[in-house]
Amino acid sequence: MTEATETKWYYADGGKRVGPIPRTRVEELIKAGKIDGSTSVWSGEGEWHPAKETELAPLFAPSEGEPPPLAGGDVDNRFVWLAVAVPLVGVIVELATGLGGGEALGLYLIANIVCCVLDERRLKAAGHEAPSSGWAVLVPAYLWMRAGRLRQKPLYFWGWIAAFALSVMVGMGGDLAVIEESAVPLVTQIIQDEIGPDAPACKAVEILEEISEGFYKAKATLANGNDIDITIELKGEDELFVQIPLDQ
Repeated sequence: MTEATETKWYYADGGKRVGPIPRTRVEELIKAGKIDGSTSVWSGEGEWHPAKETELAPLFAPSEGEPPPLAGGDVDNRFVWLAVAVPLVGVIVELATGLGGGEALGLYLIANIVCCVLDERRLKAAGHEAPSSGWAVLVPAYLWMRAGRLRQKPLYFWGWIAAFALSVMVGMGGDLAVIEESAVPLVTQIIQDEIGPDAPACKAVEILEEISEGFYKAKATLANGNDIDITIELKGEDELFVQIPLDQ
């Protein structure tokens, strides 16, 4: 076949059509890992198809004497389970260190990317076609595709969803605890400014209800055992305002 009549190929890359390129170039890209069996390709006729479902399929078949991919049950899953643990470990670190949400989110993303990249290498070593580590930024998508390719039940996918939901609830609880703790000295200061330095100090604050975003109804417990109603308003990340109704 002359160069003029040789089939020219196109392949999908990041939502773009790349080509035309000769088969020899396609083979080079397959060897380099740029094109894998699931990459959509077009040979000039019909519809786009995954490369492994076209005449390129032999290029993805194991070489003679090469063992087939490991069974799904024999594949090392430690890194996907580490990815599942990231949300829970992250929220614990956030509460222990006082990291802000933005800083914590960056650490979660880095940890997830590391876990997915390491898992991708393990899958390839086991002879499997791994989801691109680019999916690490969308961890549940990576986990779902991985389970499908290995024909496994997506237990780690649902585990990640559950861990993420739990981390959100724990994080919200931790944020409220910080607000309650920060409100205690403010209540004491307000009471002593109004009554005098001998007025009972505030010992604890409990948020009862979030009236609107950043605005809370709460209860303050004083050193003499009395409880008073207060409102707390959070502006930004570190501006806290406390009000005590005058009729108490």
